[in-house]
This record gives sequence, C-alpha cells and structure tokens, in this order.
Amino acid sequence: MQPSDPDFLIEPADSPAPLVITFGFAQWDVPVAFDFQGRLRKLEFLLGQKFHRIHLRDLSVSWYLHGVAGLGSNLLRTLDALATQVRALAPTRVMTLGQSMGGYGAILYGLALGVDRIVAFGALSTMDPAVARAQRDSRWLSVMERLQAEGVRPERTDLVALAAASARTLDLRLHYGELPDAPEHGALNLDLFHAARFAALPGCVVHRHPQATHAPSLLLQAQRQLDAVLLRDLFDVDPALVHQRFRPVLDDARLRTLAAQLLDGAAPEDAVAALTEQGLHPVTARSAVAELLRDPVFLAAMQRQNAAKH
Repeated sequence: MQPSDPDFLIEPADSPAPLVITFGFAQWDVPVAFDFQGRLRKLEFLLGQKFHRIHLRDLSVSWYLHGVAGLGSNLLRTLDALATQVRALAPTRVMTLGQSMGGYGAILYGLALGVDRIVAFGALSTMDPAVARAQRDSRWLSVMERLQAEGVRPERTDLVALAAASARTLDLRLHYGELPDAPEHGALNLDLFHAARFAALPGCVVHRHPQATHAPSLLLQAQRQLDAVLLRDLFDVDPALVHQRFRPVLDDARLRTLAAQLLDGAAPEDAVAALTEQGLHPVTARSAVAELLRDPVFLAAMQRQNAAKH
C-alpha cells in the first residue's frame, strides 16, 4: 500500500518496537514535506534501539481534516486505513508527533486512533473561523474559511471538545512559545489561547517557552535541546542523562579521551561500549558520542588528520 510518490511513508523496524507517527507542517512555497525523519533516526541512535515510523503529509494544507492522499479519500477512510497499518506493525506502543499544522494532525489522529501519547508543538485547538475572528487571529483564517466552505463543520474541528469526550486516559505533551510571531499579529502570542484550552484537560502537560514564537521546536533545535525534549516526551528519558554541548554530562577529561579514541579510528558503537563499561548510562554515552561527532572543533581535527594521511 506504498505509492511511488507517497503522501505517507512507512519505515518498519525489524522486531517488536514502539511506533512514532509524524505529521508534516504547512508549507506554502514548496510542497509539504515529511517531518522529523532525520531527527527520529538520531533518536534511534541515542536510544540504541529501532522503532517503527510512519510519516504523513497533507499536500492540500487542510490540517489533515480531509485525510491523507493514498490512505483515504476523506478523514474517516484515512483513519481506517491508518489503523490497519498500525495493527499490521503490531507496535508495543504508539505515539504521534507534529508541529503547527502537523501538531494539529498529531492530536486529531492521535485522539481518533487512541494512541498512547501525543507530542505536539504550536498546535491550534480548533479550526473554527468564528473562534479565530473572535481572537483576532488571521494567520490561517483563509484555510479555516475554505475548510468550512468545503463542508468541514467547525465544531468538529475542536480538539479540546474531542479530547474531553474521549473515554481513554489522555497523555498529551504540548509545547507553546510566548513571544508574538510578527508585529502584524499583535503584541501577544496568539497560540497561548489554545495552550490555555488544552491545559484545562486532565492528562495534558503544557510546556511554555518564553523565548519562542509559534515554533518552539526551532528554538529548542537552535539551543540544541530538541533531542533531550523528544527523548523525554516520547520515551520518558530523563533529560539530565543527555549529554549536550551547553549542558555537558561528561567532564573535559572524559571528552578528551573519547575524542582521542574516535580520532584513532574507533567506531562510534565501540566508543559507546567503552563508556558504558565505565558505568555511564547508555543514553549518556550515545549522546556524548553524537555530540562530539558534530562538534566543529572535533570535525576540524578529523579533517586535518585525514588530510595529513594523504
């Protein structure tokens, strides 16, 4: 069921494993792309385990309310087909992940599928144009009005109402910025209205980021904290275990030893094994190796060493 140029992409693991379903965010000048592909591969390395991945995108930029081409001609058929794909993978647990439009999709589909956890950044709580007008939020008003004209009933787009009506125990991890997007949108972050609505739900944890705008994931990426946040939100890994450039776990002596091993030709997995034999948590060891392999000073040293060999 995989088309040649798909709006969905299935990347199965070889053994029983968790499943992460991602949703692409809205793009206007280029086609909507799959999201978090490279990031999830990095998380696999940091965890030391593979997991199933399903990537979805909505080329119609309809906030996934019309479904996903190739899976179904409408939302209900898409959800049925997606549920069939999930059952075929037989995952140990299921999580959805997205940002902005993708965050809305992650919540909408996560609630419908009854997944174990939903993680979203900057997600709207409703696509009701009347609510947007009342909040003086014109950012995606044209999309909301188009959806209404196409037959999507505004009250059916209210994720908070859908969540409140769910019989399942909710587990939502949501992220919102506090800075306004742009001067033309006013002095307040318009997403905080949606954050407050979600925060009233039992089982929903809302993280607010004072230095972020609509896309807190971009700030976390710039601060090199996104890996730690995703490991925590998706897999319950303590962020204190994750070695980060600006929040190191390994001291300088251990980092020098690790750098020397890698420069001497040690494989990353061998370096990880050596660190875990010293008593370090596997996530700490793997994140230290991953961080060093992207460090510009280390890369310069490796480039110079390779040039000297030739």
